[in-house]
Amino acid sequence: QDSNQYQFGRTKIFFRAGQVAYLEKLRSDKLRNACIMIQKNIRGWVQREKFLRARNAAIVIQQYFRGQRAVRQAITATAIKHAWAAIIIQKHCRGFLVRRIYQLILVATVTIQAFTRGYLARKRYRKMREEHKAVILQKYARAWLARRRFQNIRRFVMNIQLSYRVQRLQKKLEDQNKENHGLMERLTSLAAVHSHDVDKLHKVESELEKSLTQRKLQEEKGKKYKDEAEQKISKLQAQNAEFMERKQRLEVQLEEKTQDMKDKMDELTNQLFTDVEKKDKQRVGLEKQFEMQKKDYEKQIKELKDEIEALKAKNKQLTLQIEEQTRLSDRLKLEVAHLSDQAKKIPGFETQIEDLETQLKESDNQTQIQKHEMREKMSEMAKQLLDSFEIEDVKNRLAQEDLGNINEDGELWFAYEGLKKATRILENHFHTQKEAYEKEIELLNFKVNHFSDDIKHIQRSLKEEKETNGVLRQEITRLMSENKIIASLHTKISDLEKQNMDLQGSLYEQNMKKPDKKEKLFNHKNQQEEEENMSQKVKKRHLEQLETDEMKGKEDGIHLTEQNEMHIEDYAEQLDKKDRIIKKLQDQIKALTKTMETENQINVPSVFKDYLGMLEFLQEDEFKLISNLILDIKPRGVVVNMIPGLPAHILFMCVRYTDYINDAERIKSLMNASINGIKQVIQEHADDFEMLSFWLSNVHHFLNCLKQYSGEEEFMKYNVPLQNKNCLKNFDLSEYRQIISDLAIRIYHQFITVMENNLQPMIVPGMLEYESLHGISVAKPTGFRKRSSSIDDTDAYTMTSILQQLSYFYTTMCQHGMDPELQKQTVKQLFFLISTVTLNSLFLRKDMCSCRKGMQIRCNISYLEEWLQGKNLHGSAAKETLEPLSQAAWLLQVKKIKDEDAKEICDRCTVLSTVQIVKILNSYTPIDDFEKRVTPSFVRKVQSMLNSREDGSQLMLDSKYLFQVTFPFSPSPHALESIQIPSSLKLGFLKRI
Repeated sequence: QDSNQYQFGRTKIFFRAGQVAYLEKLRSDKLRNACIMIQKNIRGWVQREKFLRARNAAIVIQQYFRGQRAVRQAITATAIKHAWAAIIIQKHCRGFLVRRIYQLILVATVTIQAFTRGYLARKRYRKMREEHKAVILQKYARAWLARRRFQNIRRFVMNIQLSYRVQRLQKKLEDQNKENHGLMERLTSLAAVHSHDVDKLHKVESELEKSLTQRKLQEEKGKKYKDEAEQKISKLQAQNAEFMERKQRLEVQLEEKTQDMKDKMDELTNQLFTDVEKKDKQRVGLEKQFEMQKKDYEKQIKELKDEIEALKAKNKQLTLQIEEQTRLSDRLKLEVAHLSDQAKKIPGFETQIEDLETQLKESDNQTQIQKHEMREKMSEMAKQLLDSFEIEDVKNRLAQEDLGNINEDGELWFAYEGLKKATRILENHFHTQKEAYEKEIELLNFKVNHFSDDIKHIQRSLKEEKETNGVLRQEITRLMSENKIIASLHTKISDLEKQNMDLQGSLYEQNMKKPDKKEKLFNHKNQQEEEENMSQKVKKRHLEQLETDEMKGKEDGIHLTEQNEMHIEDYAEQLDKKDRIIKKLQDQIKALTKTMETENQINVPSVFKDYLGMLEFLQEDEFKLISNLILDIKPRGVVVNMIPGLPAHILFMCVRYTDYINDAERIKSLMNASINGIKQVIQEHADDFEMLSFWLSNVHHFLNCLKQYSGEEEFMKYNVPLQNKNCLKNFDLSEYRQIISDLAIRIYHQFITVMENNLQPMIVPGMLEYESLHGISVAKPTGFRKRSSSIDDTDAYTMTSILQQLSYFYTTMCQHGMDPELQKQTVKQLFFLISTVTLNSLFLRKDMCSCRKGMQIRCNISYLEEWLQGKNLHGSAAKETLEPLSQAAWLLQVKKIKDEDAKEICDRCTVLSTVQIVKILNSYTPIDDFEKRVTPSFVRKVQSMLNSREDGSQLMLDSKYLFQVTFPFSPSPHALESIQIPSSLKLGFLKRI
C-alpha cells in the first residue's frame, strides 16, 4: 500500500528492489491458504457422503428386518387366507361391472354402424340407379340417331345402286346378244371338230386292229385312248347342252328383269341423267379389261405351244442320254477286261505263298483254327458283296414289262419315288461298306509298317544275340495272330476271281437287253407325240378346255420324262454298283500285293514294343513342334478318324518326356511356347468358330491330362494302375494349370461371343417376325402403319434357320470332342441369349404384343425344347432360361378382363418383374375389332397386386450377361502308350519311347 515502493510507467510498473519477491511471497501464502481451505471442504464433504450412505443403508436394513419381524408377530395364516379371498371377490365383482358396461357399449356401436351402413348403401343404390337410367336413355337416344343416319345413307346408296344396276343390265343385254351369236358359231365349230375327231378315231381303231397280232400292250392302249376320246366327246356334248340351257335361262331371266326394270325406269330417269357420264367411263374401262383378257388368253396359247416344243426337246435329250449310256457300257467292258488281266497276274503270287508256307510248317497246328475263322469271315464279306449286287433282280427290272399298265392310277410316280428311296438306301449301304473296307485296308497297312520296323530292330538284335533261340520261339508264338493275313490270301484270291466272272456275265446280259429297251422307248415316244398333237388341235379350237388339256399334256410329258428317267436311273445305279465293286476289287488287289511284298521280306517274326507313353524330341525341334502342332494345324484335317483332343495328348506326351529327363529349362520353355502359340492362334482366328471350338476342346483335354497325371490322390483315384505309373515324377505343374485354366476361360468367352454374333441376327426375325403357324391371320394390328422390314424377304430368317445354326454349333463341338458338361453350358448361354433378345424386342415393339404373337412364341419355344430333347441336352438348365419368354407368351394369350384373371397373372408370372408385366399389358394391341383392349383399370389392378413384390425397376434384360463357366475334370480313357501320330500332322521328328 506504500506508494513509494512502486511507480507507474507508460507501459510498465516499476518496483523497488526486493518488492517483487515480497509480493510473490504474499501471493504464494494466499494460494496455499486457499488450497488448504478447498481441500478441507472437499474432504469433509466426501466423508459426510460416506457416512450418510452407511447410515441410510443401516436404516433400510433395520426397516426391512423390523418389518419382517412385525409381520411375523402380527399376521397369521387365517388372516392371509381372508385377505386373498377378499382380493378374488373384488376381482370378480369388478370384472362383472366392466363386462356389463362393455356389452352396453358394443350393442350401441353395432346399432350405430348398422344404421350408418344402411344409409350409405341406400345412397349408393340411388346413385347407381340414376346412372343406370341415364345410360339407358343415352343408349336409346344414340341408337335412334344411328338408325336415322343409317337410313339416310341407305336411301342414298340404294338410289346409286339402282341407277348403276339399270345401266349394267342394259349393257348385259347387249353382251348376251353378242355371246349368243358367238355360242352359235362355237357350236358349229364343235360339231365339225366332233366329226373330225370321230374320223380320226376310226382311223386309230383300224390301226389298232392291224397291230393286235403284234403286241397286246398296244390293244390296251388303244382301248384307253378310245375311252378318253369318247369321254371327251361326251363332255363336249354335255357342255353344249349346258350352254343351251344357260342360254335359255338367261333369256328367261332377261325378259323378267326387263319387265321389272321398265316400271322402275320411269321413276329413275331424272337421276340417271347425272350419272350417265360416269357410267360411260366405267363402260370404257370394262371394255379395256375385256381386251386385256383376250390378250392374256392368246399369251397362254403361245405358252402352251412353247411348252410342247420344250417337251420335244427333252425327248431328244433323253435319246442322247441313252446313247451315252451305251458308250458307258462299252467303257465298262474295257475296265472289266483290264480287271481280268490283273486277276490273271494273281496266280503268280501262289509260288511266293508256297515259299511262305514252307517257312511256317512248324506253326500250322496252331494256325488251322485261325485260318478257319478268317475263311468264314471272308465268305461272309463275299456274300455281302454278292447280296448287295443281285443280278436276278436287275434281270427282272430290265425284262419286258407291260408299259401300258405302268402308268395306270399314277403307279409310275409311286414306282419312281420308291426307286429313289431304294437308291438312297443302297448308296448309304455301299458307303458304309466302303468305309469299313477302307478301315480294314488302313489297319493292314499299319500292321505291315509296324512289322517292317520291328523286323529291322530284330535283325540288329540277332547279330548281337545269336544264342537266344528260346526267346525267339516265344516271340514266334506271340505273332501267330498277325500271320492270319497270309493264310487268308487263298480265300481272297478265289473270291475275287468269282466276282470278276460274275461281273462279266452280268454286263454281257445287260448289253444284250439294251437295244430292245431302246426300241420300246422310241415307239412309246412317237405314240405320245401323236397324242400331244391331237390334244393341241382340241386346245386351239376350244378356249374353255385350255386348262384341262394343258394339265393332260403336262402329265403326258411328265410320264414320258419319268419313264425315261427311271430307265436312265436304273442304268446309272447299275453302273455305280459296278464302279464301286471294281474300285473295291482294285483296292483289295493293291492291298494284297503290298502285303505279299512285305511278307516276302519277312524272314523272322516281329516283336511287340512296350512303349512308355512319351515322345522324344530335340531341343532344336521345339519351334517346329509348336508350329506344326498348334500354329499350322487345321481342325477339319484333324477331326476325321482321330481321337478327341489328339494335339493335347501329343503335347502332354512331350511334356512327360521333359519330365522324364528332368530338364527344368526345357519343360519351362515348352509350356511357355505352347501357351503363347495357343494365344497367337486364338488372336489370329478371333472370329473363326471352328478354330475356337477346336482349341477350347484341346485346352480342356490338356488341362485334364495335367490333372490326371499330376500324381495327386484326388485325381489318381480315377486312373487305371497303368496310368498311375505314367504320372509326372520330377516337376509340379500346378501353377501352369492355373494359367491354362485362365486361358481356357478366355477362349470360352471369345467362343461365346462368336456364336452370339452369328445367332443374334436370326433371333428377332425367326422368333417374332416369321409366321410358322399356318392358318392364323397374319394381318397387322389395327392402328399401325406398315413397317419396312429390316431384312429382305428373300434373305429372311426363320425358326428352322435358328435350329440349323444351333445344330451346326452342336455337331461341331461333338466332332471336336468337347466335354458334354461344357457343351451344356454353351447351349444354356445361347438359349439365354435367345430369350433375352426376344423379350427386349417384344418390350420395344408394340405391334408384336398380341395374342397371335403369343401363340407364335409358344410354338417356337416348343421347337427349341424338342431340339434339346433330340440332342439329350434337357439336363443343361437351358430350358429354365426360356421361362421368362414362356411367361410373356402366356401373358399375351390369357384373358385380361376379370379380377380372377389379374390374380392368375400375379400367381403365374413369377419370373417377370412388375415393370415388365405392366409394359406388356400396356403394349397389348388386338389383332381385329372383335378382340378387346386391356383397360387401364385392369392394368392398375394388376400393378396394385404386384406392389408387394421386391423386384427391380429395370425393364430391359442384359443380353450380354455371361454365366459362370466351370471346366469339369474328366479323365482321358485313352492310354498314352496306344496313341499313334498320323502322318498328316507332319510330326515325323517325334519318336515314341
